[in-house]
Amino acid sequence: MAESRSLRVAIPKGRLENKLFTYLRQAGMPVGQFDDTRQLTHTTSDGQFEYILAKPTDVPTFVAYRGADVGFTGLDTLREEEVDVIETFVLPLGHCHLALAGPPEWQGRSLHLSDKLRVATKYTRLASAYFTAHGINAEIIKLNGSVELAPLTGMADIILDLVETGNTLRANGLVELHQVMDSQLIVIVNRSSYRLRVECIDRFLQLLRPLSRNLESGPIGKGTMHGEQR
Repeated sequence: MAESRSLRVAIPKGRLENKLFTYLRQAGMPVGQFDDTRQLTHTTSDGQFEYILAKPTDVPTFVAYRGADVGFTGLDTLREEEVDVIETFVLPLGHCHLALAGPPEWQGRSLHLSDKLRVATKYTRLASAYFTAHGINAEIIKLNGSVELAPLTGMADIILDLVETGNTLRANGLVELHQVMDSQLIVIVNRSSYRLRVECIDRFLQLLRPLSRNLESGPIGKGTMHGEQR
């Protein structure tokens, strides 16, 4: 049985928030405006959409557990959180990549030769998978922010972090060593929501699709689609 409530859409708070709302307006969707910087939910005047602002790392969880029907998240976050959602297509927003970085003396060095490499990152799942796949013995140190401090203080040898312009790395005397995966925004859908609201969600996706592109297949860490595609 279809549901009549507003379609709940999870928006990642922060650097991409305004760009994403602009993109939705260009796609012809009613967006409205959040009245207060502390306001976390907003329902459009026509009652069609309810937008919720969530921490970027929480968007996949909100969608997986149906706190939202649809959401926008980075591929890096989606692969790290490893939740069961429908992955549809990527948007031309949030282009960046996940990379290993460290002090300049690490350039050209084989990571295999390190007795026990220490790597600071918030992407512990992706880091573990990467080093295991490459046969590198690494200790993964969990940090939630300011990972660039880890090599500067001697706490870690290198870091695994998201790179957009590279300015933060350069400002802290670090260099990019190896690119691990590309990332950009992807539209994800809750599986139960799709069964119950297939027509509504399909209309939502069709509005976005002309401005987007399908997610290309490839090796893991390079945009592989896991699970159902539309």
